[in-house]
Amino acid sequence: MTFNGQHYQLVTLDNFPHDIRDEFATLPLDQYCDGKFRYRRFSQYLIRHTTAWQLELLPHRPFCQATQFNGVTGGLLREYEPLRIDPALLVRAGAEAVPLDETLEWQVDVHQWRVIVNDETRGVSVPEGPHQDGHTYSMIAVVDRQNIGGGETQLMTLDSDEPFLSLTLGPGEAIVLDDRAMRHYATDITTPAAQEGHRDLFLLAYNTWPDRRYGEAYETDVLNGTWRGGR
Repeated sequence: MTFNGQHYQLVTLDNFPHDIRDEFATLPLDQYCDGKFRYRRFSQYLIRHTTAWQLELLPHRPFCQATQFNGVTGGLLREYEPLRIDPALLVRAGAEAVPLDETLEWQVDVHQWRVIVNDETRGVSVPEGPHQDGHTYSMIAVVDRQNIGGGETQLMTLDSDEPFLSLTLGPGEAIVLDDRAMRHYATDITTPAAQEGHRDLFLLAYNTWPDRRYGEAYETDVLNGTWRGGR
């Protein structure tokens, strides 16, 4: 799937309801970051298409990534609390933007996070730097930006650190991308002295069910350094 010929697609989302926007203020601190700048929840789903994309919440498990995709916290089982909101509209928006193959079942990771910045806390958007996440498709969806600069989304080819796309996603804006074809990054957020700001967003990752990033077999392969794709 090549989207618009450059392996990405910009998406305008419906307004997020108050219960979703208000939930960001309740997110627990991400204990795996070196600094108190990110707050996070995480859940995983199986989706299949009937007359529309239907979500099935999977039993909660740790989040993990292979070290070749995350040199900072890859190779770890990271324990996060599950989402307390229903991300169905967002998951469907990403699935339709690709669009995903409706004859296949897909596994979806949904991360909800807030990045903060103040005089004591650097607003680090992406601790691992420009990277791939090791998924088939990814979606970055911004819900809110309060009192900040920065947070610019950048896309790079696999062999260059020079962005071929740089843009600041506003609330209700998203980008869906072919994670296999590029790297992505977001610049740190900033705020005026003696003030605080934040950026609220969702990150979604889509993989076919046979290639799922879920379950004990996948986690064992990641921990052993033997995961090379598939479960």
